[in-house]
Amino acid sequence: MSPSAAETYWNEATIQGEARGETRGIAIGEARGEARGKAIGEVNSIIRVLRRRVGEPSAELKSRIMNIQSIDKLDELLDFASTCVSLGEFATALN
Repeated sequence: MSPSAAETYWNEATIQGEARGETRGIAIGEARGEARGKAIGEVNSIIRVLRRRVGEPSAELKSRIMNIQSIDKLDELLDFASTCVSLGEFATALN
């Protein structure tokens, strides 16, 4: 027995919907991955600049930096890390 026109339409629509959903999911995943990669790079750069300018950041300070989600805030902190005069001054800027 062959499927009815409605069943055929439904099956095709389902396949197209799944394909669109998969494409959107991939795009969202890629965007999130890129953002997370940028954040990790910013965190590593901040820690590197601090290490070279004012000394090794404590584990607690590193943890606080790593918990920042905003790329804009990380950009700000990277700029500040390149001009601050102490780890204490940098820690204060995190608040």
